[in-house]
Amino acid sequence: YYVQEASSMFLEQLVKTAFPDHAVTPYRVLDLCAAPGGKATHLSDLFPEGLVVANEVIKTRSGILTENAVKWGNDNIIVTSNDPKDFLRLQGYFDLIVVDAPCSGSGMFRKDAEAINEWSLQNVEYCCNRQQRILEDIWPALKENGILVYSTCSYSVKEDEDIADWIGNKFPVENIVVPVQPDWGIVESFSPKKKFKCYRFYPDQVNGEGFFITCMRKKDMAA
Repeated sequence: YYVQEASSMFLEQLVKTAFPDHAVTPYRVLDLCAAPGGKATHLSDLFPEGLVVANEVIKTRSGILTENAVKWGNDNIIVTSNDPKDFLRLQGYFDLIVVDAPCSGSGMFRKDAEAINEWSLQNVEYCCNRQQRILEDIWPALKENGILVYSTCSYSVKEDEDIADWIGNKFPVENIVVPVQPDWGIVESFSPKKKFKCYRFYPDQVNGEGFFITCMRKKDMAA
């Protein structure tokens, strides 16, 4: 078993909303920033007939990702260690791309005191630019009508809702709305310009750490 961070498990609700036939259809899934492997192993169970490519660009982190994928025991996971731009060779290949993006880490303040010392406004700005580059590089690999899930462990609007707006301004997308029960403690927010529905997780309201997630469908350009 894998004890995944509780807030991150909301990914399953997004999958079930966007892919009601996820358990029986051979979808192709990319977990772009996959280490240490919590979401990748979760996705491999959600898509038992599909293919899950678990990618981690940082070589020192890809080892633990491989170890956890092997321990999980499913034969539908492939571990890679590529820069997002390398996936340009697979244009329109993936039905789902999950980008749990590198971020300033403010959502980890309760869990990791060191995250407080590492946080700065300059790091937020750096991460925002990096997140945009990652999304722009990986976008061609998502097929038309495919799903993009974007998440961070940051509380910063600049890295969260503003990135959702950036996606909407940069690419043809429609927002996927997930039903949320009031007793789950999840805070629903909206991006300032596009009014895309987003989901925030605060440690005082959920049994997990700080987290942000939103979901988009890549529109068919011919439609």
